[in-house]
Amino acid sequence: MNKEDWSYLREEGIQEAINRFKKSLVSGRKSYFDVSEFEGIVEYLLDEGDLKTSEIAALQGIQIHPGAVPLQLKYAQVLLSKGKYQNALKYLNLAEQVELTNPDVHLMKGSAWLVIGNEKEAEKSFRKALKNAGHEKDDILYHIGTSYVQAGDIDKAVSYFEKSLRVNPENELALYDLGFFSDQEGYYQKSIEYYNRYLDIDPFNFSIWFNLGISYNKSGNFEKAIDAYEFALALNDEFDQSLFNIGNAYANAGKYYEAIEKYQEYLMLDAENDDAMCYIGECYLNLEEHRQAEIYYQKAVELNPDNDNAFFGLGLIMWVLKKWKKSIKFIKKALQIDDINVEYWITLAKVYNDTNQPAEAKKALIRAADIESENAEVWLTWAEVFMKNKDVDAAIDIMRTGIEKSDDAVLKYRLVGLLLEKKQETEAYVLLKLAMKQDFVNINYFFDIYPKAMKNKKLRKIIDEFRKTNNL
Repeated sequence: MNKEDWSYLREEGIQEAINRFKKSLVSGRKSYFDVSEFEGIVEYLLDEGDLKTSEIAALQGIQIHPGAVPLQLKYAQVLLSKGKYQNALKYLNLAEQVELTNPDVHLMKGSAWLVIGNEKEAEKSFRKALKNAGHEKDDILYHIGTSYVQAGDIDKAVSYFEKSLRVNPENELALYDLGFFSDQEGYYQKSIEYYNRYLDIDPFNFSIWFNLGISYNKSGNFEKAIDAYEFALALNDEFDQSLFNIGNAYANAGKYYEAIEKYQEYLMLDAENDDAMCYIGECYLNLEEHRQAEIYYQKAVELNPDNDNAFFGLGLIMWVLKKWKKSIKFIKKALQIDDINVEYWITLAKVYNDTNQPAEAKKALIRAADIESENAEVWLTWAEVFMKNKDVDAAIDIMRTGIEKSDDAVLKYRLVGLLLEKKQETEAYVLLKLAMKQDFVNINYFFDIYPKAMKNKKLRKIIDEFRKTNNL
């Protein structure tokens, strides 16, 4: 009998045992199961998330087979799942006395110690697990990594996943998690590399193609993102999210008509998806087809009155069309739904500034700064409110405050321009050098906000000398 046939027969047997076990619970009459059957029942119930019944099964198994270490381990696994870590350790200590070289015992003990917060004991148990790992070393390293994920130490988890991969370069679980966590931490190129390595092993896994598309999209490689999403869709034509994400990638690439077409295709499958309606509205807004944008934002609101993005989009349209009152009304509706969205508060401040309501603009910016003080746009907008009223001194003060809160070089460039307006050249030149050292790319922003710089010989000399010294 080959391995596949044996696995199939075992699954059939476990399913029959599960059915008998559930019937015994209903009847109140206990049935006999051997150790492997109890193991399968507990594992199945754990996978189902039925912790209460899995605990009953594990305890029944221990009552019938009191010396069975596998059942003690299963019960410890149930206790760990229920957050009863100290109780789990008691059973694991009993199991360790019988099976000192069982790596699973030490692995579970390490996980329990780690969650409790005793990393020193956890590491001792993990070392024992690795010492007895045999040919399963890559698997043990991977599971130690997952224990650190549960404990919230992602850096340590990643280091173990990498060790697992060095032992076995084709460990698919490690490749998947490294791809996922690299993406989450913003290391998109690493994520792409791991997902591609996974696909070298299993090229027909649609979920990996989908995840690869996400990483490509985040890295700005929209064409490859679209290709990856299309592969995912070809492998699983029922996975509609791929179609939706193709639309997102086209939109991010600035190909708005192509994005609209994909969103429309998606809506044929999910006609009442307000997010798709909203994104179509955004595409039309970017194309400056305001009437079409408004239609789709309104459809999104009709489908979901709590879609803050749609209300905000309507507010943007009204702002562009200089329908100030309507713009403020819609942005405030968006804020009623999501009052911690900094972009909404900043935009509201800009609309108030355009309508000569500096006091209201200031209130909106105070709220924005409370939520996200490191957001440079808050302080730049605030400076513009003061500058509209020709209050350069107040603009300088607010930019100084902004620089204390945020390390964005753009704020320094803006302050340089304001200082030069007040003829405070010495301080301006010192600050300009700091800004250029931090982020020279944004020197063009400085020229945009202070065009007089092109005619200031001393300023040009400082910039040219910086370019020459740094080979820029």
